[in-house]
Amino acid sequence: MAKLKINSDIVSEDERQFLKLWLGIDSGISYDSIETFLDSIAEDDNQIDISIHCRGGEVMEGWSIYDKLRASGKEISATIEGKCASMASILLLAAPQERRYGRPNASLLIHDPYMCYVDGHLTAEELNKLSENMQSETDKIVDCYVERTGADETTIRALMKEDKFIDMEQAKELGFISTIVAPITAIKTESTNNKTFNIKQMKEEVKVPKSFLDKILAFTKTKSIAEAEKKLIVAMELTTQEGTTLTVEREEGDPQVGDKASPDGTHSMPDGKTIVVEGGEITEIIEAATETNAETEALKAEVESLKEQLNALKTNAISDTERDILNKVKEIGIDKLKAMSSNYVPAARVQSQSALDSKEPVAKRSSVEERLEKIKNQS
Repeated sequence: MAKLKINSDIVSEDERQFLKLWLGIDSGISYDSIETFLDSIAEDDNQIDISIHCRGGEVMEGWSIYDKLRASGKEISATIEGKCASMASILLLAAPQERRYGRPNASLLIHDPYMCYVDGHLTAEELNKLSENMQSETDKIVDCYVERTGADETTIRALMKEDKFIDMEQAKELGFISTIVAPITAIKTESTNNKTFNIKQMKEEVKVPKSFLDKILAFTKTKSIAEAEKKLIVAMELTTQEGTTLTVEREEGDPQVGDKASPDGTHSMPDGKTIVVEGGEITEIIEAATETNAETEALKAEVESLKEQLNALKTNAISDTERDILNKVKEIGIDKLKAMSSNYVPAARVQSQSALDSKEPVAKRSSVEERLEKIKNQS
């Protein structure tokens, strides 16, 4: 069984998107949302259980939803959970009478349709035409009530003109529901000064709010939708260098002097800009500081100096072969290298007497020459 909860106003899809875009409220029941719901139901699921706690809404949208539900071919049941007012009462009638229920303390309201008029003017002819259209719409609603409840037309019209809530007992008598759902838990009453009260007795009469447009105008404290649009500016949230949030009332583009913003103070932004907010308004935007020519030249000189130091280091650098030799010496050790060196000391040479007597110095021969001479004499 698919569950359908009608717990918010009946609105057009445009109004539902307006609520979501401008107020950040994803709410409202529209034809599109009901169509999406029906498309999501499994083909083998033939039952829809509707729970209603709704104050009504757009008449044309309500009719389209009513027709869509009845055309679904599903077995529909509906229960009034809290209040079922205005056009929501038509959605209740999408279920057959034997499968319409109400909670003990629920309420039902039916009334003549009305049109909200905020600004402008109308001629007598326009008023007459408007009156005819409104009467036609009233007759259409009355016909539906009579057909789906079996109530007397005169009774229905009289109740609609009263424009007040009725309890489930009266709703059952009129045929809007067939059964009052008994509570699962026992009803708890409280006695004060020997008088017993319950929720039903203390319930106050509640008037149905006007259309969605009235709610928007009331929210923005304006008289026309044009004024409301000017007030409902989407706020952008910017993150400062310190990680705090700066909120600017602007739909798109960069913040400008004169934009509403909060909180007050001087805010440094990641791009180097500084935004000053005073009294909830941007009073100054300071662009990011740029480097002067002197600073640029100083940086260039520093770069050149670093290049020279790098070239000097390259000049004094040793080759790979030299580095390998030094590493090998380090590995063997200086002391061990000294121990491995030769201790041979050649014997002193003795000159002949004739050479000593000669005034001319005797030419010093190399060891190679001496060796050759010795070999020659032995042969």
